[in-house]
Amino acid sequence: MVFFFVLYTTIISGMSWIGRQNLNGIIAAAFWTSVILTPSGSLSDKFEIRERIPQRSFHVSNVQFQKEDVGSEFGVSYSTGQSYGPLQPVFYASLTDEKAAWVGAGFTNTVSMNEDWYLALTFIPGVYHAGNDEDLGGWLMFRSGIEVGYSITEDWQVGLVYDHRSSGDLWLYNPGMETLQIKIGRLLRAN
Repeated sequence: MVFFFVLYTTIISGMSWIGRQNLNGIIAAAFWTSVILTPSGSLSDKFEIRERIPQRSFHVSNVQFQKEDVGSEFGVSYSTGQSYGPLQPVFYASLTDEKAAWVGAGFTNTVSMNEDWYLALTFIPGVYHAGNDEDLGGWLMFRSGIEVGYSITEDWQVGLVYDHRSSGDLWLYNPGMETLQIKIGRLLRAN
C-alpha cells in the first residue's frame, strides 16, 4: 500500500503539467478511434454480444479545475458481464470532498497490451450536481478517460486514470474538470 501512496503522490505532482495541456476532446476522440480500430472486437465486427467478466472498482482522485488542484473525489464503477462489439457498458458514480455528485452510464473499451498490462478508454455521459464545488455550466456532462492498468492477480487490477468531464459545449459556460485517479478493481468471476 505504501508503494501506491508514493506512486499517487508522485503522479499528483505531475498533474499540474497535464492540466496545462489542452486535452478537451482528445480523450473522447481517442475512445471512438479505439472502438473502430481495436484489433479484436472492433465495430467492424458490428455489435456482436460477447461475454465479459464484470468488474467492480473504487477510484480515489485528485480534482483539478481551471488548472488548479481543488480537492479530491471518491468514485465507484461497475462494468457489466457483456459487451457489444468492443463496447462494455459501465456505470459510474462519484462524490467530491465539496459534495459535488456525478452519476453516469456509458462504455469502456479495454485493449490488452500483454498478459498483465491493459489500456482502457471510457466515454460516459452523466448528470452533475455541483454541491459546494465548481460550477461546470450545466447538469449534463460527458466524462472521457484513459487508463493504464496492471493485473495484480487473476481477480485484482490497479490502474492510473486521467479523465476530463465537461458539457461538450452544450452550455454557454463550459470550463471542464479533470481528475487523476488511482483505481482498484476486482473482477467478479462466477464461482
